[in-house]
This record gives sequence, C-alpha cells and structure tokens, in this order.
Amino acid sequence: MKRSSNLANFDVRERQQKTLEYVLAEEGRAKKEAAAGPKVSIAEARTGAKQFEASSDRETTRLLFISQDTSLLNQSNKSLDGYLNLGDVFDEVHIVIVQNGKPANNPVLRVADNVWMYVVSAPTFFTRIAEGKKMLLQQLEFADGFRPDLIVSRDPFISALLALWASKKFNRPTQLHMLEDYTTERAFKIFAYPRLMRLWYRYMVSQFKSIRTNTDALTRTLKTLYGTSIDIATLPRFHNFAALAAGVPARNIKEKYRDFSFIILYIGTLDFGSKAFQAIDAARNLMRSPKIGLVVVGDGDARAEFINRADLLGIATQVVFEKQTDDIQSYLKSADVLLIPEADERSDELAILGAAAGIALVIAETKQRTDLFLSEQSAFFFAENDIMTMSNQMKKVLNDPGARQLLVRNARGAVALKLHEDPLQYRLNYRDSIEAALFIE
Repeated sequence: MKRSSNLANFDVRERQQKTLEYVLAEEGRAKKEAAAGPKVSIAEARTGAKQFEASSDRETTRLLFISQDTSLLNQSNKSLDGYLNLGDVFDEVHIVIVQNGKPANNPVLRVADNVWMYVVSAPTFFTRIAEGKKMLLQQLEFADGFRPDLIVSRDPFISALLALWASKKFNRPTQLHMLEDYTTERAFKIFAYPRLMRLWYRYMVSQFKSIRTNTDALTRTLKTLYGTSIDIATLPRFHNFAALAAGVPARNIKEKYRDFSFIILYIGTLDFGSKAFQAIDAARNLMRSPKIGLVVVGDGDARAEFINRADLLGIATQVVFEKQTDDIQSYLKSADVLLIPEADERSDELAILGAAAGIALVIAETKQRTDLFLSEQSAFFFAENDIMTMSNQMKKVLNDPGARQLLVRNARGAVALKLHEDPLQYRLNYRDSIEAALFIE
C-alpha cells in the first residue's frame, strides 16, 4: 500500500525511530547543530513535551507562519512560495497548519533542522480557533516569553484571528499575506455566509499594520483602499528560468493522451470569474479534427460548469480536465500551445514560464507582454475577450509548424535576455520584506 504523503498522518513511533537513526548517522555534525539549537529528543516526542528550550540571548529572527493551506503537509513541499526554503533564510521557522478534521496522529513535526510544523485539526470553526490557541500556548510559550519574534498570517480569516490573538497576548508584531484577491463581492461566493465573511475580512485587514501580497495589482488595489496607513508591498517573486528551460519533464502528456496529436493547454482557477469558457469556445472551432485536444489544468467551485459546457458543445471527448498540479513543467514542455485569455499579472507570469519552458504562446495582449514579446514573432496576441481572434491565432500555430518553432525560439530568447533573478538576492529581498514588520511602530 502506498504511504500517504500527508506528514500529519505519519505514525509518531516510526518517525521517532527514523529521527534517532539520523542523529546516530550524523554525529559528525553535532557541533554545528548544537549551535543552531537543541534536538528533539525521543522522550520529549513520546510525552508530547514542548519542542524547545527557551533561549533569551539570541538576536536572530524566528518566524511563526499560520496558514490553512493543507498542501504544506505534503512532505515534498518544502516551501511556502514554491521556490524558497524558509530554513535557509530565517534562523527558525514555525508553521501552524489549521485544518478541518480529526486530530492528527503526530501534530508536532520537525521537517528540517530549523523548521517545525504544528497541525491543528478540529471539526468546526470555533473548535479550530480554540485548538489553535491551545497549540500556540503548549508549543511556543516558554518561561521567558513567546518563542517567535514575528507572526505571519497567510490568510485573512482563521489564520489572521490566531495571529492577532497571539500578537496581543505575547506582544509580537504581525504581518498579513494576501494570496487571494478578496476585494470584490464575487470573491466571497465560495463561503456559506458571504456577507458575514466579507465583514470579517474587512475587519481583519484593518487590524494589520503590515501586508504583503503576491501581485502588484492587488498591492495597488489595497493601497487605494487603505492609503498610507498600512505598510503594503508585493512579496518578491522568483522564476528559475534557466532550470525550467533546461529541465526534463517528468512525464509527457502526449503519451498520456495518445489520441491527440496537437494539444492546447489552459492553466487557471476554475471559478465563476474564470475565462476558461473563452478557451473552450475558442478551441471548439479547431476541434473538427478528433486529433486536437484541449487540456484544462485547474480547480475551483465552477469546475462542473465548465465540464458541462464542453459536453453541451459536443466536444467533451476532446476537452480533458485535470486538477491543479505541482508539475506544471511537464505540461508546459509537452503540450503544443499555451492559451492564456486572462490579462492579469498572475497570467503574465504564466506566459513568462511558458516562454522559458518552450511552448508556443497564444495570449491576450497586455502591456507587460507586448514589452517582452513581439507580435507573431515570439507570441500570437489577441485582444482580451476576442474569442474569434483567439481561435484564428491558434489555427495559425496549428497549421504552420515552422511558425510554431519560431515562436518558441524567439520567446525563450526574450525571456533569457530581458529577465533574470538571482537566487541569493531573492532570498535576501524576501527576508527583508517580511522582517520590515519588525520595525513598524
């Protein structure tokens, strides 16, 4: 039987045994690890004792992240942003994951030398809050105070409430990470009580003095709403273009979908504001041949609506829906065309990743994209919401393999020439952006 990748489901005794074997095998590193802090002992793990001894003479930053993102429990995921190993940047990292469900077998996990994870599982909204507070008190409060120097909430809901509670109780600064745009009423349709959650969101955001977003567009929106009363900025972003260009895909989707000789790729969130319907309508005009397929990668509360739309158009056998994946590289490297009808900054970044991976781009026109790519030389453009032109541009790429190869070569060259990200500088910028919350009065 395949073992679950959710770390919280691991048997604690098995993990303890592996930890002991690791310590014995790494005795030569004892001096270095002692300088970084005490190890978790088998006895402490058995009794559920706190994982640290307080150290009052340290002057380095120790962070606490609170999140509802359960994908962080996957043992292959070592990062909050997909690129950055936080243990390389901060002296100590504590991550509290709040989720719906039964208590985990092993709620306290050491996932790296200086990174610990705490899993809070409870069946209701209010019990999750209560259990989250209990976990913080049990694991992170010591004789000389609260272990972390800075508390970061990764969403404006339960995580934010716990962060603000800990901030007030232990006198620690906070920072809110806005990874989704909740500035429109439509964004709250996913909640059972959208009006109540909208009021909750507005109140929570107003309580933070430092906010970080994942897009410049959201940063501008929040600055318009809150002015200069809050420190608002975009988290640094890193694209490992060289690795993506040189990387070998883990799988070939042409092998997976052998009936298709030409694959159009769409990647996005399938919510009610998604433009996946435009991708489906535009691709429909090319699907007179059963050898042409559209692979839609994404998930959301409107996923069933898009599946029904493909069925109603009579192309259900040629439109394949796959849920979100961490292996985007394989899709970008083995499909024929990346179709991007969106014109936001997130899709700008997807276009850049596609160019680096070597896939032909048929994309909605934006200022950033026209600055980077040349029309019909490194990308085929269409005006946003122009489904007919979108379809015609894909038809050009389909019918002219030479043009497709030229697009790929020129787009990759544009990315290599104009965009560069230094990993070390990225780590420093990321650290500085978060630690800025320490200096806000």
